[in-house]
Amino acid sequence: MPWVISFVVSWVLFFALVDFKTLKTNVAGGILALSMATLADWGGQLLGLYKFTDLIIPWFGCSAFYKFGPVLTMGVIFVQYVPTGKGLQFVNIVLFAVFFVALEYLILQTRVAIYLHWHLLASTFVDTVTFGSLTWFTLAFLREDQPSFVRIG
Repeated sequence: MPWVISFVVSWVLFFALVDFKTLKTNVAGGILALSMATLADWGGQLLGLYKFTDLIIPWFGCSAFYKFGPVLTMGVIFVQYVPTGKGLQFVNIVLFAVFFVALEYLILQTRVAIYLHWHLLASTFVDTVTFGSLTWFTLAFLREDQPSFVRIG
C-alpha cells in the first residue's frame, strides 16, 4: 500500500505544480530520471545492496507505482524548475535530493524497502549526483535559451 500512496501523492503534487506549456519538453527529464532510477535500483538489488517488498506491479524488481509515481513526476518537476544561476542550481539540487531522501526514509520505515548493505548517506550521494546530472541534461539539451558554450550540438 505505501507504493500506491506515494504514487497518488506524487501525481496530486505533479498536477498542482506542473506547467503544461512546457510539459512536452520537460517530460524528457522524467523519462531520464525513470531510466536512471530503474537501472540503479535493478543493479542495487542484483548486488544485494537492498531489496523491495510488497510489489503490486513489479518493474525491474521495484514497484511500478514508485517508478511511475515519485520518480517520473519528480524528474519532470525538477527539470521544469532548474534555475539559470549556478548558486540557485546548487540549492535546487540539494533541496530535491533532500526531498527524495526523505521519501526514501519514509519508504524504509514502512518496510517495503529494506537496506541489506546500503545506507541513507549513500542514497544522499547518489541522489545529489543524479539531480546534478539532470541539471546538466536540462541545460545542455532542453533549454533553448542557454549560451552556446553550455549546449552540445
